[in-house]
Amino acid sequence: MRTELFASLYFCAAAVPAFAQPVSIGLKIGTPLTDIVNTNRYEIGGFPFEATVTRFAIGPILDIRLPLGFGVEFGAIYKRFGQQAGQEQDIAEPGTPFQVKRSPYSQTGQSWELPLTAQYRFPGSVIRPYLEAGVSFNHLSSLFAPFVTHSQPGTYKPDHYAENRRGPVVGGGIEFKLPFMRVTPGLRYTRYGQAEFWLPPVNAIDFLVGFTF
Repeated sequence: MRTELFASLYFCAAAVPAFAQPVSIGLKIGTPLTDIVNTNRYEIGGFPFEATVTRFAIGPILDIRLPLGFGVEFGAIYKRFGQQAGQEQDIAEPGTPFQVKRSPYSQTGQSWELPLTAQYRFPGSVIRPYLEAGVSFNHLSSLFAPFVTHSQPGTYKPDHYAENRRGPVVGGGIEFKLPFMRVTPGLRYTRYGQAEFWLPPVNAIDFLVGFTF
């Protein structure tokens, strides 16, 4: 009886690693290789609206390991982008004709990307190539829109607009297994569809390095 009990316990202990689904958390950092806002160069306040992404991306990730090399990753990637446009100011002094003054105007926009991807890691002990595919949800805030708001008497500035969009994600890279963490450098491509007539589709490519513990 005792022998059978020890045999059963040994079998259970040996089976746990095979069926366990370890969960790890970590961080991804990297750089966007393309802009994340495409503006079609429409004008605001007599100036073409241009947006340029700041070349850094950072955010936490949650990694769930599944059997047979499969897995799921969820992340929240933060980016910033600069915007250049214009503002208009109405000038109507007593006894003078009506005038409009145009001047440059800039604002920093914020972007949060929430990618959810399924991953497959090829067999290997120390180095394992991986592929991923899924969907990303993107929230843009402090975004210039083609309409303006009467924020001050006689002054028209671009609205600080918020917009949500989503798109498919594909990517790949290599995973390095180190004693205390895994490092996963790779490329990720996201195709965001058109959200508004003034916010057309965009192809976003990022180089990201993940660190999970």
